[in-house]
Amino acid sequence: MAPMAVALILGWWLVAASRAQQLPQPSLSLHPSQGVSLGDTVTLRCHLPRMAAWVQLWLNGTLRFDKEKDKEQDAAEFSFAVTNLEDAGTYQCRYQVSEPLWTSNQSDPVELVLTAWASTSSSMPAASGHGQMRAQVSPLRYPSQCNSRGPPGTTRI
Repeated sequence: MAPMAVALILGWWLVAASRAQQLPQPSLSLHPSQGVSLGDTVTLRCHLPRMAAWVQLWLNGTLRFDKEKDKEQDAAEFSFAVTNLEDAGTYQCRYQVSEPLWTSNQSDPVELVLTAWASTSSSMPAASGHGQMRAQVSPLRYPSQCNSRGPPGTTRI
């Protein structure tokens, strides 16, 4: 019984792989392509070489968004605000057609890298590999902090 199950699974995989090869690969672009910080809105555009029913956006190998596509458009857009460090990573898209029900291979990867973020909390990781730490600079409370006298109303001992 086990060899039969293996043969069925292998057969299903081969059929799925051959169907994917029959659909042209989509391409993915990122806007803006650089200089993305926490709070920025990004748009990932999946360019489709053929009309599709559904388009999927993947982040680090996990399905992030799945949307039905307008039949008149040759691209599907996914826009979102970058709200945490986990939004950074490797994005890919793929599409499905309904007649017959086939799924394309994934696009070549696009990397979303956070170039800067601000933090006043010591809980922010110092080196996460997703961006470069940027210190938030707040203005001096008292201009006299820069000299030896100290803030107004204080005496230096």
